Amino acid sequence: MVDSIFRTRSLGVATEGLPDQYADGVAAKVWEVYIGDKRSRTETYKTFMNRLLHEYGCKHVLDVACGTGVDSVMLLELGYQVTSVDASDKMLKYALKERWNRRKEEAFDKWVIEEANWLTLADDVEKPEDGYDAVICLGNSFSHLQDFHGDLRDIK
Repeated sequence: MVDSIFRTRSLGVATEGLPDQYADGVAAKVWEVYIGDKRSRTETYKTFMNRLLHEYGCKHVLDVACGTGVDSVMLLELGYQVTSVDASDKMLKYALKERWNRRKEEAFDKWVIEEANWLTLADDVEKPEDGYDAVICLGNSFSHLQDFHGDLRDIK
């Protein structure tokens, strides 16, 4: 069971025919340096997210393109139930490691982390019976959406 914690489905190709720019793991390492100390996220950002989600009565959040899971961790610490997905297994390894390290905390023990692709999200992630209260996509993830036809039809 323990060996399966860090095992993923990815073969380094995020979408058929598109190379995974994160496959070598370098981007995840750079992101960790860029984001810095995760605990020092500004109180303004944290307060804003918590206020907004609370205002709409959100309890279960889907963090799409979660990367290393920094925002998911923040939400878990604030008491939200979180499902985190990303197309890059190399980015997800950081989130999986955090979940493993904090597995004795109930929120982290229940934290769902899945490999999922933008273009096949509905197929990759099993929607809970009651759905999600909020779907978030933070950071620079939107810039990685593929525009196969040049007119944004695949993104809309």
